[in-house]
Amino acid sequence: MPKVIFLLCILFSYQTQSREEIFVNGIEELPVITNMENMSESLIFFDTNKGRFVQSKIIGDQNIDQIKDFYDNILPNLGWEKIDKNKFIRKSELMEIKYYKYNKDSIAEFNIKPK
Repeated sequence: MPKVIFLLCILFSYQTQSREEIFVNGIEELPVITNMENMSESLIFFDTNKGRFVQSKIIGDQNIDQIKDFYDNILPNLGWEKIDKNKFIRKSELMEIKYYKYNKDSIAEFNIKPK
């Protein structure tokens, strides 16, 4: 029995390490949904005295409705309040998310600006 528990511990450890938590480029606290990845060349970041301007995109094989549901559900847990369809506010920042298809892939584009 101890061998089985040891093997299960190794398997669990491997599974939890196999996919590290990935965050949207430029938005450190925002996780990338499964089956999506950052489009590294899409990052535009400006930090001004009025706040930050961020544009970042993720791409992958995920249904757009599932992407919307994921971010609609996770953003309030991160302090973002939904104010309109695909628009959120947190402290002094506004975020708008645009969803669209490119070939067979889905893209989510995150835009943050001061309010």
